[in-house]
Amino acid sequence: MISVLAAIGIMSAMTDEARLILEKMEDKETVQIGCKEFVTGTFEGEPIVFTLSGIGKVSAATTATLLISHFDVESIVFTGVAGGGAGTEIGDVVIGHTYLQHDIDIRPIFPQFYIFSLDRQTLNADNHLFGMMKTAADHFFETGISFPDLGIYFPKVHPGVIASGDQFVWDPVHHEFIAENVRKILPGGFQAIEMEGAAVAQVCHELRVPFIVMRAISDKADHSAKVDFLNFTQQVASLYSYGILKEFIKQWKADK
Repeated sequence: MISVLAAIGIMSAMTDEARLILEKMEDKETVQIGCKEFVTGTFEGEPIVFTLSGIGKVSAATTATLLISHFDVESIVFTGVAGGGAGTEIGDVVIGHTYLQHDIDIRPIFPQFYIFSLDRQTLNADNHLFGMMKTAADHFFETGISFPDLGIYFPKVHPGVIASGDQFVWDPVHHEFIAENVRKILPGGFQAIEMEGAAVAQVCHELRVPFIVMRAISDKADHSAKVDFLNFTQQVASLYSYGILKEFIKQWKADK
């Protein structure tokens, strides 16, 4: 185990989603474990370990496991982008309180979304971290954030459900098919759909590490999703991740 004092683990799938966090870190050192790189250092004076998971549930689960087992982080924050869901618009942020893997289906033996090893269909974030991240995002948006060229004027923060699966969901028919299945057990549906969060949730749940996932909504699963996604990650995602994490660290310090 690598000694890092009371560190927060910070994960993103891709560089653009958290570029500013990495740039603003101080006292950085890179640790290579297999194919994965982990950067230790400080952010806003607090010890953190930053890493890119790559895309997909297996990559995210592998990275989260290494982060916990080698660095003994006391909590994990996953930040990045997602497709939108019920009640969300491009530029909004979703703080996940509930997580499910929408591509798990072992019916008719067990219910849809059933995680056999945990005997449940959904997982929940740590309540305290959820409250801190919600407050952090609210404070960040109170500063007045807008991107008129992307049609983002009054972004909002949504507590909600994050659905994860190994699919980039860009087809509205596919999107609605997943949403309808989710509504069978969660009437409000999902607010964000992506490819890593629920896998990290499962690892953290099994290893008893508090976690929270924060997602900026980059597209609405329509036929322009590719264009929306690329523009959003380049112009917005890194700023959101940096600004909200900075506010989160303020909450973290105040809580000590």
